[in-house]
Amino acid sequence: MADELTELPHLPMEIIREILAWLTVKSLCRFRCVSKSWNCLTFDPKFVKMHFNKALEHEDVLYQRRRVLVTGVYSVTEVSRVGDVRGSSVFYSNALILFESNQRFSLFNPVTRESKVVPVFPKIGQWDIINAKLYGFGFDPSTQDYKMVCMTCEDCAVMRRQHPHSPILMELKFGVYSLKTGYWRVIEKGYPCQCLSHGGMGKLLNGGIHWLVYRDYGDLSSMVVLSFVLAEEEVREIPLPPCCHIEGDDVYLSVFRDCLCVILGYGEEVWVMKENGVRESWTKIRISIPPCEWVHSGFRKKYYDLLLLEDDENKLVLLNFDKNIFRNLSIHGVPEVGYAVVYLESLVSPNNFGIAD
Repeated sequence: MADELTELPHLPMEIIREILAWLTVKSLCRFRCVSKSWNCLTFDPKFVKMHFNKALEHEDVLYQRRRVLVTGVYSVTEVSRVGDVRGSSVFYSNALILFESNQRFSLFNPVTRESKVVPVFPKIGQWDIINAKLYGFGFDPSTQDYKMVCMTCEDCAVMRRQHPHSPILMELKFGVYSLKTGYWRVIEKGYPCQCLSHGGMGKLLNGGIHWLVYRDYGDLSSMVVLSFVLAEEEVREIPLPPCCHIEGDDVYLSVFRDCLCVILGYGEEVWVMKENGVRESWTKIRISIPPCEWVHSGFRKKYYDLLLLEDDENKLVLLNFDKNIFRNLSIHGVPEVGYAVVYLESLVSPNNFGIAD
């Protein structure tokens, strides 16, 4: 009979997994109500990884799932609310976003809206006063784990009282938070350093988190890039460009087109390291934007890079580096941009990550 319902053929679970892995996160979240097996599938770590890897393996899927989050308020491509996740600093790695507000951190998936508060960083070392903190966040593929790194600098006044004859006035120490275990681990080894140049976010690149530090307080020539390698959990030093002219402490670290980048002053000099860790590969480039501090959002397509200019009124610009031209971008309802970060839509949960690999 024409009005009889035709029974659908039974599909093997492997084929169902493959089909669903191509869908968007929002579609998969809606499909959780189809059946218990589909609901369980969207939480299966192997399927979550399979779904995320589709974006890495196929460019069209990457463009479909790539989003820009602006100060944790709006998604540029969809202009939709993602929850109250305002923060003074924003980190992104692989599938999750880390927000910092008043030195309290939360991990966040902006699509599923799941979040997790990171435990308070433990006291390290024997000193009571901590005068500076630097942070970073990244995914370690060697252990398949998300790691938050905190670097503290012990106060020189305290160390002078305890060790009046020591030439080292400060020492850097690291702590690592593992999302898999849910705990902080303090790395006992310290690194002699007398001053930190700029606090805040470390720059994630090539499996390491990078900060600018001083080896000797007041000596500009002793400034180096300190890199914390997530896999080995070891620290390496990267020298600054040999020909750059540092006349003050207005030196900033950034990332430009997958290269470590050093910005002097308000963009008067810009250097990129074309080969990771190779001092001779530092190359001076010219970027035609107004003189100010700037941060790369991580978004790049063909000839264009999305930058955040940090001046009196923070704003987004699209830079055509090859032609040395740029144009301003505006977002309806966002008069001033605090921060911009690119992320990929994913099913990764900050609350269930690593429970069953």
